[in-house]
Amino acid sequence: MGKRIDFDVERIADQLAGVRGTQVKINEMIAAYTSYKIGGPAAVWAAPTSEEGVGQGLSIVQEAGIPLFIMGLGSNLLVSDKGWPGVVLYLGANLSGWRFDDPAATVMAGTCLLDFIQSAVHQGFGGMELMAGIPGSVGGALRMNAGAFGQEIEQTTVTVKGFQLDGTPFEAGRNEIHFSYRRVPQLEHVVITSGLFRFEKTAAATLKQRMNDILALRAKKQPLNYPSCGSVFKRPAGYYAGALIEEAGFKGERVGGAMVSPKHAGFILNTGNAKAADVFTLIRKIEDRVWQRFGVKLEREVKLIGEFDE
Repeated sequence: MGKRIDFDVERIADQLAGVRGTQVKINEMIAAYTSYKIGGPAAVWAAPTSEEGVGQGLSIVQEAGIPLFIMGLGSNLLVSDKGWPGVVLYLGANLSGWRFDDPAATVMAGTCLLDFIQSAVHQGFGGMELMAGIPGSVGGALRMNAGAFGQEIEQTTVTVKGFQLDGTPFEAGRNEIHFSYRRVPQLEHVVITSGLFRFEKTAAATLKQRMNDILALRAKKQPLNYPSCGSVFKRPAGYYAGALIEEAGFKGERVGGAMVSPKHAGFILNTGNAKAADVFTLIRKIEDRVWQRFGVKLEREVKLIGEFDE
């Protein structure tokens, strides 16, 4: 979905602005809210500040039949240069924060994952410290079952709350949700607003050391000097995507302002003026050559939002 549709932008913007605490903008550039710093305008951009506001906003959009895109901190997205033709419901800093209740924590979906992990470590709450450095929000981490170094968010999850796309409340416990590798089918059509997590009490100094070791390792191995979406592709069974891409000769290859990282070939960087079309062209070239050379079909981890020429 990405082609421009006709709807009364001003009317929908006014309705959403009528939801208490919701900030609304017209033709807001999405690039400002993505880690890639890429993306065209949203016809309507709305940022609710409460879980109730999220549900009300969803009901308005559903009733109007307008294309809807739910956006967290934008860390694994490539948004089209043409933008999004409907409503972007933004769940970032406007829907963030957490509350500890030893040995658990309730966390709002728009919370930066790293910020929360650092706070949990300080409290002596273990179970997420090895995930430090994974970009994005807690809601996004739940949606894709984010993980690293043997830890996945599934392992600490107790309950997930949110709304169905029509504004109907949703709540499910961990035993009702099937978490798989970088995919959670039960949450694919749910707008997550908060999660309840349970931790193992551990010496804060021990957790801090583990976390700092992981952050140092990431800084050593990953390109952090340019905007990116993180890993562009999922790890294929029996292989490493970055190694295949490197063997296919892509390190340092450029299209416009987009470049395959010379440090880690699993990353495509925005070197300053990249367009979504530049990144997408590199993605397609990588997929084609890796398939031709190794017979491996790479699966994208990055989510394409809006209109692209496949």
